[in-house]
Amino acid sequence: MEIKMKWDGDARFTSKTETGASVTVDTGVAFGGSGKHPTPMELVLIALAGCAGIDLVMILEKMRVNLSKVAIDVEAQRRDAEPRYFKEIKIVYTLAGEGLTEDKAGRAAKLATEKYCSVGVMLREKAEITYEVNVEQVGSPA
Repeated sequence: MEIKMKWDGDARFTSKTETGASVTVDTGVAFGGSGKHPTPMELVLIALAGCAGIDLVMILEKMRVNLSKVAIDVEAQRRDAEPRYFKEIKIVYTLAGEGLTEDKAGRAAKLATEKYCSVGVMLREKAEITYEVNVEQVGSPA
């Protein structure tokens, strides 16, 4: 796996992946950036949610659940001292679908979060990762 990254001025960089996708990273105005793009640490949380979400969907599909909703919220706390890596991360899964039970949702979330998500496995070296699962009835308001 490889990316190529180029400085765009100020605190902004644009990377291109070997598949051709591009992502621009920045920082907040207080730190010399525009605040218009995700920060590197925000991208870490996006990667965690995306990784766990993909694994969760694949697991639930194997359980023959017909998903109609998957929402993932992530909250994180960073250390006060440098380096300011994440020390606590909480993932909240909100799911709905035909054939989805609390038990299936819980088992799938556990597997996705604790076993299969490679990003989460790496982050656990420094951060405590917890999660909760909310199951909505099919047809429930968002």
